[in-house]
Amino acid sequence: MKIVAEWTGKEILFPAGIPCQSSGSDADCIDFSNQTFKILLYVDSAGCTGCRLKLSDWKQIIAEADTLFPGELDFLFFFQPKKQDERELQLLFKSNGFSHPVFIDTGNEINTINKFPSRTDYQCFLLDRENQVLMIGNPSVNAGIWTLYKRIIAEGDSINRGKKEESLSYLNHPTLPPDLPITRKETAKVTI
Repeated sequence: MKIVAEWTGKEILFPAGIPCQSSGSDADCIDFSNQTFKILLYVDSAGCTGCRLKLSDWKQIIAEADTLFPGELDFLFFFQPKKQDERELQLLFKSNGFSHPVFIDTGNEINTINKFPSRTDYQCFLLDRENQVLMIGNPSVNAGIWTLYKRIIAEGDSINRGKKEESLSYLNHPTLPPDLPITRKETAKVTI
């Protein structure tokens, strides 16, 4: 897939000064430089935001990640709501009990500097410490993607503990269904 080849290894740039909120109030924003791995989800204002978010799935993913990878993985949620939809977005977070910090990017700055793919299934990224894309795909939409993300993070952690270079290949992962659309390069090189 051309889009996967284009994005794997690309550095994501983060604009300064995007407001960060949790439960509708200003919150301490995440320091992008300290996390070993990050999952970035960008949600633009097109279509039904509530339909696409799957906040209950994200809450489960975050809870599992906190157990499996304490202090190694963070979640960066960037929302680009239209001004008139900001209140609806806050109500959506509240009604779903979603208290994870989110960035409200009304100026669409993160998309402007990165030019994310227009397809929503390609607007979620697993990033390394340097904000390089390791994999693309939304784990809240496809459990197989979450399985791959976890494997990359687990193997990446072993790389960080001593191996200098490791070739990570996931194409023939035994627990994935054969029809799973893999949204990443077949083999990605990780150099520490």
